[in-house]
Amino acid sequence: MPLSKQLLATFEECNFYHIICKAIDEKKLFLTDDNRHYFLKRYQEFSTGFVDTYAFCLLNNHVHLLIKTTSEKEIIFNLNQTEKQTATHKRFLHKECSFHELIEQQFNRLFIAYSLSFNKMNRIKGHLFNRPFRRIVVKDNAHLTQLLIYIHANAKKHGILNDFTTFRWSSYQAIISDRPTHVQRQQVLDWFGGRERFIVSHQEMAEFYYKHLLEGE
Repeated sequence: MPLSKQLLATFEECNFYHIICKAIDEKKLFLTDDNRHYFLKRYQEFSTGFVDTYAFCLLNNHVHLLIKTTSEKEIIFNLNQTEKQTATHKRFLHKECSFHELIEQQFNRLFIAYSLSFNKMNRIKGHLFNRPFRRIVVKDNAHLTQLLIYIHANAKKHGILNDFTTFRWSSYQAIISDRPTHVQRQQVLDWFGGRERFIVSHQEMAEFYYKHLLEGE
């Protein structure tokens, strides 16, 4: 069944989006922690300079990302500083492809690169991710707050563990810690009014949000 337009939002500069990428059929995206480490490594490679990451959660068969696209001006500047330009990058610089096509292609390249490595590592064949991937534009401030909490609480929603704050494969621990991270930690903490309010808001609202499905889930 084709996805609705709401689940296939057009990427525009400096907008927030909820990205959901799911495995096809009954497959799993991750079999080991090494798989998860590798996905995050490749995600960072393909996302840097194109989107900023505000939250993530890696489940067994799907991934949630909360991202904000960077500006077209910033992307053009960054692309002009590198010699590693793909055909899509060159088309974008020559105004032959849209901002949406560029960002969509960055994600598709990520999924292809991860799939090839995953299949080789596990000696399997075939497609891994559902396509097209879902992207939902963040409507307003309330939606943004909801997403930040919902994504972090997803491990509990899917019964992986009872205390989602201890889940290793979401951005929750990265945000409340002081260790290096590519997540926009300070912006997220400022959004909630500081670290303590971030923690309290998750404690107070997580159960409500994971019991009420978001659009696209």
